[in-house]
Amino acid sequence: MADQNFGQRLKQIRQEHGRTQQQVATDLFVSRQTVSSWETGRNLPDLHTVQRLAKYYNVSVDDLLDGTPRQFHQSGRPMTLLGPSVAVMVIGRLAFAATSRMLILSDILLAILIVMLIGWWWRVIPVQGLRMMAGVTGVFCIGAAWMNLFAMDFGLQLVYLVTAALLILPVAGDAIFALRQHLTTK
Repeated sequence: MADQNFGQRLKQIRQEHGRTQQQVATDLFVSRQTVSSWETGRNLPDLHTVQRLAKYYNVSVDDLLDGTPRQFHQSGRPMTLLGPSVAVMVIGRLAFAATSRMLILSDILLAILIVMLIGWWWRVIPVQGLRMMAGVTGVFCIGAAWMNLFAMDFGLQLVYLVTAALLILPVAGDAIFALRQHLTTK
């Protein structure tokens, strides 16, 4: 006889996610009877299937096996470096002399960064929108520094490049992580 507690936890998690046994079976390419046998404790899934179940329900394997929640779950919020980006832009805006057009451009860029940061804090900007805004703003910063827009001095060019790196690195990291997840599920 298999572990009854595991089956009960599996059933509870399935119900919390609003799934039927048939939906789980279809998504995991097993029969409904197999899912039922796991939940009633007649059988246990193999280790590979336990890993697939954990990924399917977005829980850790430990959560499935012993029911102890862990603190390392993803919060659903994307990792950003918007705070440091704002700090770098503020310091650059205050520290380096620039033309009036360059100051206006820096103020507009700073306002965009603050809107993005507030949208991230209050969760009003969707994740894809935030990634797109961060990527576009980062590319703009690189272009402005590269073209020496409005005759910015070298210090301000560095500020723009550091800001771009802080904006683009998390977006690139998310893309690499998603690609890795996609390749490992195949």
